[in-house]
Amino acid sequence: MEPNKWKQKWKQLSNLRKWRIWRLKLIDARLYFVSIFVGLLTGLIAVPYHYLLWEFFDIRKAFFTAHYPWYYHVVLFFSLWAILIGVALMVKKMPLIAGGGIPQTRAAINGRIHYDHPFKELIAKFFGGILALSAGLSLGREGPSVQIGSYIGTLVSRWGHILKGERKQLLAAGAGAGLSAAFAAPLSSSLLVIESIERFDAPKTAITTLLAGVVAGGVASWMFPTTPYHLINAVSPGLSFWRQAELYILFAAVVAAIAKFYSLIVPFFQRWLPTLKLSVYTKMLYLLIAAYAISLTETNLTGGGEQFLMMQGMDGTHDIRWLGVMILIHFVFTLLSLSSGLPGGSFIPTLVTGGLLGQLFGLVLVQRGVIGYENVSYMMLVGMVAFLVAVVRTPLTAIVLITEITGHFEVFSPSIVVGGLTYYFTELLQIKPYNVLLYDRMFRNHNPEFPEVEGARYHLYVEIMDGSYLDGKEVDKLTLPNNCIILSIRRDHKTLPAAGETLVPGDQVEIEMDAKDIEKLYEPLVSMANIY
Repeated sequence: MEPNKWKQKWKQLSNLRKWRIWRLKLIDARLYFVSIFVGLLTGLIAVPYHYLLWEFFDIRKAFFTAHYPWYYHVVLFFSLWAILIGVALMVKKMPLIAGGGIPQTRAAINGRIHYDHPFKELIAKFFGGILALSAGLSLGREGPSVQIGSYIGTLVSRWGHILKGERKQLLAAGAGAGLSAAFAAPLSSSLLVIESIERFDAPKTAITTLLAGVVAGGVASWMFPTTPYHLINAVSPGLSFWRQAELYILFAAVVAAIAKFYSLIVPFFQRWLPTLKLSVYTKMLYLLIAAYAISLTETNLTGGGEQFLMMQGMDGTHDIRWLGVMILIHFVFTLLSLSSGLPGGSFIPTLVTGGLLGQLFGLVLVQRGVIGYENVSYMMLVGMVAFLVAVVRTPLTAIVLITEITGHFEVFSPSIVVGGLTYYFTELLQIKPYNVLLYDRMFRNHNPEFPEVEGARYHLYVEIMDGSYLDGKEVDKLTLPNNCIILSIRRDHKTLPAAGETLVPGDQVEIEMDAKDIEKLYEPLVSMANIY
């Protein structure tokens, strides 16, 4: 009878396991449905954010081209100054809304930071970003859109009582949906999460991000049926394979060298400006003087410079010296804007810099009789990919993004070649990704806004998937990395002590670790609970 009892018990456990796996599939279906809802909400908020930025840009451009009397400018100048001061004070009160938002989103997914007041910070990020760019600062909409999406993912996960092990998927889905809403590019939004935010491919994250991105991208496409990038006419130069290879190697090397300078000078300015100990009023005054001066002379160069790039792509200048001066002005202005700490991303200014460098390289080739003027815009698109790869170090995102937003599939193949070459050169030059530099600056440089407490411990929540490494393992017999401890297991709506338990699919496992190790251990620990 004993063997029969054992067989019966084993059969019961086997049936229970099968039921748990089917139940997990239903839970996954719920998660995917919720991610679609996150994408819809993100699109309904991030797309109006994009729309309002364009409207404010058009209003500002109309004002500066209308030649109003001088006293109108006095009123506008002091109004914008007051706005920038207000935004700066708001950032001081809520430091998480500073800058683009991609490093903050990654920190939230990793568990480094927590959105204690996500709704309030979402509102502040939304209006802070609009107001900062309304003054003409050289900032982008993509970073704030990503963080807005992560805030929405946080809120939905709380409202929907999503398990802690799955909340990071909704944060990532919201982040991807934010980028998709900014550019109407769902595929590249998923790639950004994988390459830059979560930094590895978890199946659930990829699916939830893509679902949310498609929905948010659909909302963006409905609001903006055509993007101005489609108006850029890119004509491929009729050069031999070897001639193109020579040019692409040269261009990739030049872009990597410029990116190396960029990766050194931007963090330097961001560290150096606070040491001047200027008041908020003085900082915002200097910044506005620069923005206003550029608005009076070349309005399209403000607001990130996207409008200027598109105008150059459709009907660009042939004057190399003038374009070189514009690139320099845009670069310095972007440097000042990013160092201000006001809400706004670096993605679009980076795209603009890369596109203008590509145009400059193309004009030099025209001058030497290598290509024709009709091929310059082609080089511009390749330059956008190359510089984005060099600075942000996300080759897949850069290649797919430019293809998605421009619709020029003929640039796809050369973008792969130039992107790959640029990535190789950036490896040789040891260029650290810009968002990683910002992330490290948040926690590794004794930032008073995000203090690193000595000996601090962080909690990571992972979900055990069927067939994963941790599936079926006894907690007491598990060998985890140094100082990692499984504290508790959430199973069937109950929290169980980990000691003596055997892990089964669907378990939400709470792992405690040293705070300083979370970046190194996040991927391995999540991988042990997932299937790849």
